[in-house]
Amino acid sequence: MTTTHDRDRRAFLAACTTALLLAGHAISTGSACADEGPAKGELPWTLYDGVSIPVPPAEHPRLYLRARDLADLRRRVTAPATKGFWEKMQAAAKNDRALAVEVDALRYLLEPDAELGRRTVAAALDLLTNTEFDMQQQDVTRPIGRLMVTGAVVYDWCYPVLTAQQKKSYLEQFLRLAHSLECGYPPPRTHAVTGHYSEWMLMRDLLSAGLAVYDEFPEMYQVAANRFFGVFAPVRNWWYPGHAFHQGTSYAETRCSAELYPLWIFARLGAGAVYDPALQYLPYQWIYLRRPDGQLLRSGDGQGKAPKLRSLLNASFYHDPYVLADYQRSPSIDSKSLLFAFLWTDLELQPQPVADLPLSRYMGSPYGWMVARTGWDEESVIAEMKINIFNFNNHQHLDAGAFQIFFKGPLAIDSGVYSSYGDAHDANYNKRTVAHNCLLIYDPAEKFARGNRSLRSDGGQKLPNDWREPKSLDDLRANYVTAEVLGQGFGPDPQRPAYTWLEGDLTRAYGGKVREVRRSFAFLNLGQGPVRAALVVFDRVVAADPAFKKYWLLHSLERPRVDGATITIAPEQRGWKGKLVNQVLLPRQAEITAVGGPGKEYWVFGENFPVASARSDPAEQEYGQWRVEVSPLRAAAADHFLNVMQIMDRDATPLAVAGIDSDDQPGVRVGDTMIIFARAAAPGRGPIRFESLGTRVLVTGLAAGVWQVLRDGHPIQPTITVSPEAGTLWLEGPPGRYELQR
Repeated sequence: MTTTHDRDRRAFLAACTTALLLAGHAISTGSACADEGPAKGELPWTLYDGVSIPVPPAEHPRLYLRARDLADLRRRVTAPATKGFWEKMQAAAKNDRALAVEVDALRYLLEPDAELGRRTVAAALDLLTNTEFDMQQQDVTRPIGRLMVTGAVVYDWCYPVLTAQQKKSYLEQFLRLAHSLECGYPPPRTHAVTGHYSEWMLMRDLLSAGLAVYDEFPEMYQVAANRFFGVFAPVRNWWYPGHAFHQGTSYAETRCSAELYPLWIFARLGAGAVYDPALQYLPYQWIYLRRPDGQLLRSGDGQGKAPKLRSLLNASFYHDPYVLADYQRSPSIDSKSLLFAFLWTDLELQPQPVADLPLSRYMGSPYGWMVARTGWDEESVIAEMKINIFNFNNHQHLDAGAFQIFFKGPLAIDSGVYSSYGDAHDANYNKRTVAHNCLLIYDPAEKFARGNRSLRSDGGQKLPNDWREPKSLDDLRANYVTAEVLGQGFGPDPQRPAYTWLEGDLTRAYGGKVREVRRSFAFLNLGQGPVRAALVVFDRVVAADPAFKKYWLLHSLERPRVDGATITIAPEQRGWKGKLVNQVLLPRQAEITAVGGPGKEYWVFGENFPVASARSDPAEQEYGQWRVEVSPLRAAAADHFLNVMQIMDRDATPLAVAGIDSDDQPGVRVGDTMIIFARAAAPGRGPIRFESLGTRVLVTGLAAGVWQVLRDGHPIQPTITVSPEAGTLWLEGPPGRYELQR
């Protein structure tokens, strides 16, 4: 009996045959594309559906390598940098049929053997035809796409032994699998910023299969290249100059690795580098967030992971010795990625110690993030400060203004656990502002919702564009702005800075319930004394209604100790030995409360959202179940928060701290260092007067230009330049009465 399924399948196969014929006609008549301008790289480029794409060379192999690369390929079998990958591939192939045919395809390239080639072609076609997938499985697109890669490798590398019938059968299977991908076929022209479509489906799977069958069916490559150059590349070239990744460290392996495939595919094809060269520095975010235990400070969903394929391929393409050094701390390549590590690892590159790098690093637009360190060893303090110029949603959190501190253990932490995407804990706590070291402004009438689903009001930042994922670069730039960086810099020594400064306007992140939210960070590297560093956070908050209660949050793994205006965090799990002592200077009259413990681990204004399960290794999971809330005792529209966090060993005593009360220039003294903040939003133009009782002074909020410094009425620095990026001035000298003039 003929079923509907049988008729649909016959119709589909007939359509594949017709597609082959029509594609050949389109190429011969030029109806699908027209020539365009000068060539890029060594290949000609052409217009396809309004987008310029490179024309693949009329030769095989051309996927991941070309004939000119075969001598290098043979060298890789025994080269120290890649010999291990080759051996691991062969070992893994014993238990993985897909890897086995890839290894055989490599052997065919290394030493062509027609019989080996025919066996490999038949084996791969059998896999494409008969592998069954559970279409109800979450993320089933990933194994489907990886099987397409296996088929593409065999088709391209064993091309001389393919029969006409086999070519037709391969194409039928590629099209069938392409239609079953989450993105569908042909793939869409939008939503290439976040989500599963921003992973391998187009940038590896469709591009690979399309290049393999280009001679017989150019459409798949043309459509994939059209989407890549028209949609994917522009938005990535926009965010790469920020030198960071917006979807968190856990998703970096999936999404940043995926972005590296087109980089290598088109470079090996002969089209040149297809991305902004700033991509080279994206892995530096992970270098700076790396803890001495090898993990990363938490960022976005999930746990921080060891560097894998993303770092190796980036280091190899850009010949970057620091990124390679970070990868080699804990090298790990999954079996499905061994092929690409073998093909593309830079054989000559040698690591350079990351200790040669500056201790502070700023990550610019669209991020506005800063990381400051006191060193690169186990005695190092690491502090992260975030402004979040844009919020991309998906796996990025609502954490504009957040900070983290690590020293011999996690001290000030990101709370929450990535359990199941969008579950009660994730949507009401983990991704929300309440789970971070941020500010809350609680409007009891404020509503939060995702689509038709009501969410708990946490008093935090609004959901950008109703928490919808950005459709395009234009959509992202128009609807996902959350903050503005007002100043950033570090110095005076750029290699080992004494101070690191970051300031931002977070007003847009909180929506209409506020008139102004500004947060300033000043990180002080205090050397190798008992107190290693200090992070000073100064906030100006003006609510739309004086009745809206304001909260300053500090999260910890274990129960903090609150003694008046002093908060102490000293976790003891896993042998941790660091301590953080925070002194609340503003507001002067404050309610300081520890929140957490059984039944209140993830508390959101009257309701707890416990963790259902954790995706990451339980041995590495750090459950932050406590926080301190600092609130003004009296209701007012405008409030200031000034907190001084000192970081030290468990048995150390904090330095003396004192506030500096001034209508125009509030500030703080930490030991022998003074920090002066600008209360006004506009940059200060002077004259600015203060009395220093220490030896070091950081003055912030200054207008750009040339300033003069006087002490006790006498000029000591007739010309000192304040940059527009930082708006800060650093002074070192004896106590006295100082005046700054423009």
